[in-house]
Amino acid sequence: MTPASETQRKPNPRGEGAQLRDEIVEAATRLVEGRADPSGITLRGVAREAGITAPSIYGHFDNLDAVLRAVVDRGFDRLSARLEDAWAAHAEPAARLRALCHAYVAFAVDHPRLYAVVFGGSRPEPGSAVPKSVETMPGAQAFGLLVRAIEACVAAGRSTSVDSQRDATLMWTALHGYVGLLHSAPDFPWPSRDDMIGQCTERLACLVS
Repeated sequence: MTPASETQRKPNPRGEGAQLRDEIVEAATRLVEGRADPSGITLRGVAREAGITAPSIYGHFDNLDAVLRAVVDRGFDRLSARLEDAWAAHAEPAARLRALCHAYVAFAVDHPRLYAVVFGGSRPEPGSAVPKSVETMPGAQAFGLLVRAIEACVAAGRSTSVDSQRDATLMWTALHGYVGLLHSAPDFPWPSRDDMIGQCTERLACLVS
């Protein structure tokens, strides 16, 4: 049987503390995605998943809430990356907007537990007061892509929207509600995802031919 000391993760060389921090966040993210109830996650469990001792975490995070806030940030980063890939894959503004909406729903369906923590009511509160604005809210980058996509549709004559931020808010609300219902009512006879997202995009972004 391998001694416990040999299964411990080897310390990072000097100057590689950022790598250890990233590994801690990745370990916590794996635990979130692997558990139906993230409230059972502990610092000791995160340390075990990362292959380090629990005290090693304190060099990077004050407590478990700080670790989970980093997981939320990581989740938003991954969502934004998914949307940016969709943005880059389409040049035509309306097609790009539809692709963004599809990418949003796909992320939520592919990572339901991470999505629930990112947007859920159990999300840890920020350690310090954060100004409440669209530019500073968690997920601002992802939301900003929706706003820009609608603006691009307007500029191309593909949308009659007169308030891109309002209409992006309506779209986000609809997509989030759709995802939540997919999770809570999977047996409902839903129309196809293409149809649901297509109707949402066309109506709420005020698309025209």
